[in-house]
Amino acid sequence: MMEKNVKMTLLYDIYGKLLTNRQQEIFTEYYLYNLSLREIAENRNISYQAVRDSVKSSENMLENFEEKIHMFDLLERIDKAYNLCDSKDLNEKRNEIKKLLKDEDDIDV
Repeated sequence: MMEKNVKMTLLYDIYGKLLTNRQQEIFTEYYLYNLSLREIAENRNISYQAVRDSVKSSENMLENFEEKIHMFDLLERIDKAYNLCDSKDLNEKRNEIKKLLKDEDDIDV
């Protein structure tokens, strides 16, 4: 399973613009600049709890966006399909690529 920090950062890359400006700033300071919750609170003159709540709320929102939209999952499947294209025998891999890109909820490939 993917490490939480890596997954959160990837989800932020996809859905981050859907967070409020304040959530984006705090999330960036915590995950991308690796500041502690205390450092963020001190720098912003807000409580530790407010920073913690913002980070948790942002994490929950990003995960909820992914549950509904599945963009991260789609990008992973596209990446796997792309990597299969490095194979010398593309005809052999065609069905594998279709399986990766096809999902029950997707339109026919």
